[in-house]
Amino acid sequence: MKNSANDRTKLVDSVFTSISKKYDLMNDVISLGFHRIIKRKSIKSCQSGNLLDLAVGTGDLAIYFRKIYGENNKITLADPNTEMLSYAKIRLEKKSINKNIEFVTCYAEILPFKENSFDNITIGFGFRNFTDRIKALNEINRVLRNKGRLIIIDFSKPVNPIINALNTFYLNNIVPILAKIITGNISDYRYLAKSIKEHPNQSEIIKMMETVGFINCRYENKLNGIISVHVGEK
Repeated sequence: MKNSANDRTKLVDSVFTSISKKYDLMNDVISLGFHRIIKRKSIKSCQSGNLLDLAVGTGDLAIYFRKIYGENNKITLADPNTEMLSYAKIRLEKKSINKNIEFVTCYAEILPFKENSFDNITIGFGFRNFTDRIKALNEINRVLRNKGRLIIIDFSKPVNPIINALNTFYLNNIVPILAKIITGNISDYRYLAKSIKEHPNQSEIIKMMETVGFINCRYENKLNGIISVHVGEK
């Protein structure tokens, strides 16, 4: 089992090292650009205070959080992949977002932070790539302050069976073709499509959150459930 977990961790690291400079384009292709709109709206579910953003991508959520809550609230960006983290740092610097910002290389399953450290924790399209989701949620719960909020945004399971079938066809057949045309890379995009297909559904994620102690857990489907936003409180 350990070898399987280690293999998955290495695979995910390899994929995101490969696509780090094409990450935004990847999400645009898979979500038809809707991921940006959903991120902007979802960050409003945060509260005033500091933020830990896990699996940061290129730093979208940190940028939106800073615009809404100002530069006095500290933002910590954490990701196990140094290439993704470096890319996010460069992007934030270009937007002159450099006050009260910290970059930390770590896995969500082993967070190097003290208990009760954060008011908000966000995960934008990265939860499905965690090797051990329950362990990560336990760590997230540990470092959140009382009444702190967790917000998970990720691809999910469409409610309508017809839309679900069309979405599956798009992920399995159209996205790889677009990936080859745009980036010349098919294999990594096939992994991403597979990770979406194997990701737990909306209700299963709620159960995971409640299992580790989160309360007031709820989710909102976007695009009929192609993407969902989960929110929980400590």
